[in-house]
Amino acid sequence: MTNPVSSPPPGARNYALLITLSLIWGSSFALIKIAVATIPPVTLAASRIAVAAAVLVVLQSIIRQPFSADLRRWGQFLMVGILGNGLPFVLIGYGEIRIDSGIAAILIGVMPVFTVIFATLSGVERGLTGRRALGLGCGFAGLVVLMGPASLMRLEGDGLAYLALIAAAACYAATGVYARHLCRTIPMMSLATGSMISSALLMAPLAVWLDQPWSLDPTMAAMAATFSLGVLSTGLAALIYFRLLISAGPIFASTINYLIPVIGVLLGVVWLGERLALGELAAFAMIVTGIALARPQPVPQSS
Repeated sequence: MTNPVSSPPPGARNYALLITLSLIWGSSFALIKIAVATIPPVTLAASRIAVAAAVLVVLQSIIRQPFSADLRRWGQFLMVGILGNGLPFVLIGYGEIRIDSGIAAILIGVMPVFTVIFATLSGVERGLTGRRALGLGCGFAGLVVLMGPASLMRLEGDGLAYLALIAAAACYAATGVYARHLCRTIPMMSLATGSMISSALLMAPLAVWLDQPWSLDPTMAAMAATFSLGVLSTGLAALIYFRLLISAGPIFASTINYLIPVIGVLLGVVWLGERLALGELAAFAMIVTGIALARPQPVPQSS
């Protein structure tokens, strides 16, 4: 088990990375909502991952960073690629077929709650304090309010869509903790490129088998949204995220979810004409409060 460590204090550069990433990922929920109208979730996930892999390969060649990996390394790349891209992309796409993009953004916003649990269990961050425990409870209470007792009691329709988004948030949290370990020995660019290539090689045949993409009739808006998701929300965002993990740690990186739900909700309302009920706003406030309580506190420096 890894000895608990304190992440370095975030500086101005890390906050700039955080804000940039939140703008990119916050807008992705509206783009996904547009894309899944005519592109099935598995094909959408495979397409954006393939585009992102191409972007990262080109960038890697431009900066001339050597890339090599043995079988064990490719296994690690595949784990990051599936857990951080393939699986959550499919889950989010499925969820947004049934629920609004703003609600999806709020549900993904619970990721820091899972990050604290995983980081504490793995020893990446310091132990679970009373403040963090209160934050976890508040975050999960917000989920219960958002989903409603009826949805919790049935695993179908909207209830299953809610659970799909929560599972995606857990995938992202686990990826952040696992990738933090890998970033200590693997160059950031290689990790981003390798994980994207490996997940593309798995997701593309799956999309062909399940969806027969040649039989689909996607709209121009859906194709444009998919391309944007691949270049910005998947490819370039992966580089920013891994840099943030290296420089500030997984729990600070996960606090991006203060901003992502806000941006996702605003774009859903302004761009797609979605509306939030009072109960949904209350749930959002509870989740954000839970994130605030669960975030790490500065560790006093020894003199």
